[in-house]
Amino acid sequence: MTQDDRRPGRLGAMLAALCVLAPPAAVGGGMLLAPLQAIAGIVAATTLKPRTLLTPAVGLLLAFTLWAALSLAWSAVVRPEQAIKIIGAAATGAALIAAVAGARAADGALIRAGLVAALLVLAAYSAVEAAFDLPLNRLDEPDTAAGILERNPGKGVSILVALVWAGAGALLGGARWRLALAAGLVAAAGALSFQFHMAANAAAFFIGLAGFAFGWAAPRLGPRLAAGVLAAWLLIAPWATPAILSLPGMAQGLPLSWRMRGEIWRFAGERIAEKPLFGWGLDGARQFGDTILQIDGLDFRAIPLHPHSFSVHVWLETGAVGALLLAAAIAGAGQLAARHVGPDRAAGAAFTGAIAAIGAIWNVSYGAWQEWWMAAAFLALAFAAAVRRV
Repeated sequence: MTQDDRRPGRLGAMLAALCVLAPPAAVGGGMLLAPLQAIAGIVAATTLKPRTLLTPAVGLLLAFTLWAALSLAWSAVVRPEQAIKIIGAAATGAALIAAVAGARAADGALIRAGLVAALLVLAAYSAVEAAFDLPLNRLDEPDTAAGILERNPGKGVSILVALVWAGAGALLGGARWRLALAAGLVAAAGALSFQFHMAANAAAFFIGLAGFAFGWAAPRLGPRLAAGVLAAWLLIAPWATPAILSLPGMAQGLPLSWRMRGEIWRFAGERIAEKPLFGWGLDGARQFGDTILQIDGLDFRAIPLHPHSFSVHVWLETGAVGALLLAAAIAGAGQLAARHVGPDRAAGAAFTGAIAAIGAIWNVSYGAWQEWWMAAAFLALAFAAAVRRV
């Protein structure tokens, strides 16, 4: 090992800087996360050999983004900037994950330390927001109603739930204090997932925890299985979701917000059936915002900007072509992750937990093209790639 190999390079330094900025960005709603991830991805690309990205999974991901961009041609809502964001997020995200997976030992150590520190700070910020009526967010928006303002730290907790599995994996092994700190981080994420009236965070936490445990028990199988399940759900979601909600007593036992989601998914499924092959085009979901649905006398938009399901959203706007391309990319990424993990239990747990938690939140809450959440997903996977020690 040379002197240079013992020193972190620009990749480690860039991600350490990102870890300093990420906690306040996350608790404030996460919007800064997308440019941070893009810059990190660009820096990461300068450390890669071009052939590193020549994998089927990356090719399929970029093919999907190009198809999504092409679908602007038949969309009723033409927003070219959306296509640019999707392509940019995918390109920089793939470069970042690949670079971290092949990072030198010194870079990997700095990235792991930065992640753990960032998660501790984010958990502390989120706890302060939950305990003291959102003081950090009120510094910027003092007159905003609490019900609206709490969406910002709620998004921050979504980011915490996505990233905590890599942080826990990075701490496993070695001294007992590391295990205690990992357990404390996971427990904090679990407690915070019940705050800010976002049930999706709590559900995703427990699904991520189950994935983490499975990945520890079967490190080579865990990432493959988690990615395979997510890919399969993407392909069947428009039909499986209404079928599940139509089971006797299912819909009636759900809270109002979840029943509203069910009606949104039913409406979106009907629209998917009208244009199943190519979809309605990128951002085409926005054209249905004036259609009104009703539950218990309460009116609400049929699709409020997006259908609150990643899988349904992809089908609605890019059709079967887009769904097949992306499902294949996700399954391929799971294979790459499994090969990278090898027998490393901590890395297998980190990847499996991250994939499970991201997929759970994305399929019941956020839109497919929300750039801050795309950034969170790519960062979670990049940090999981840093867990395996070289």
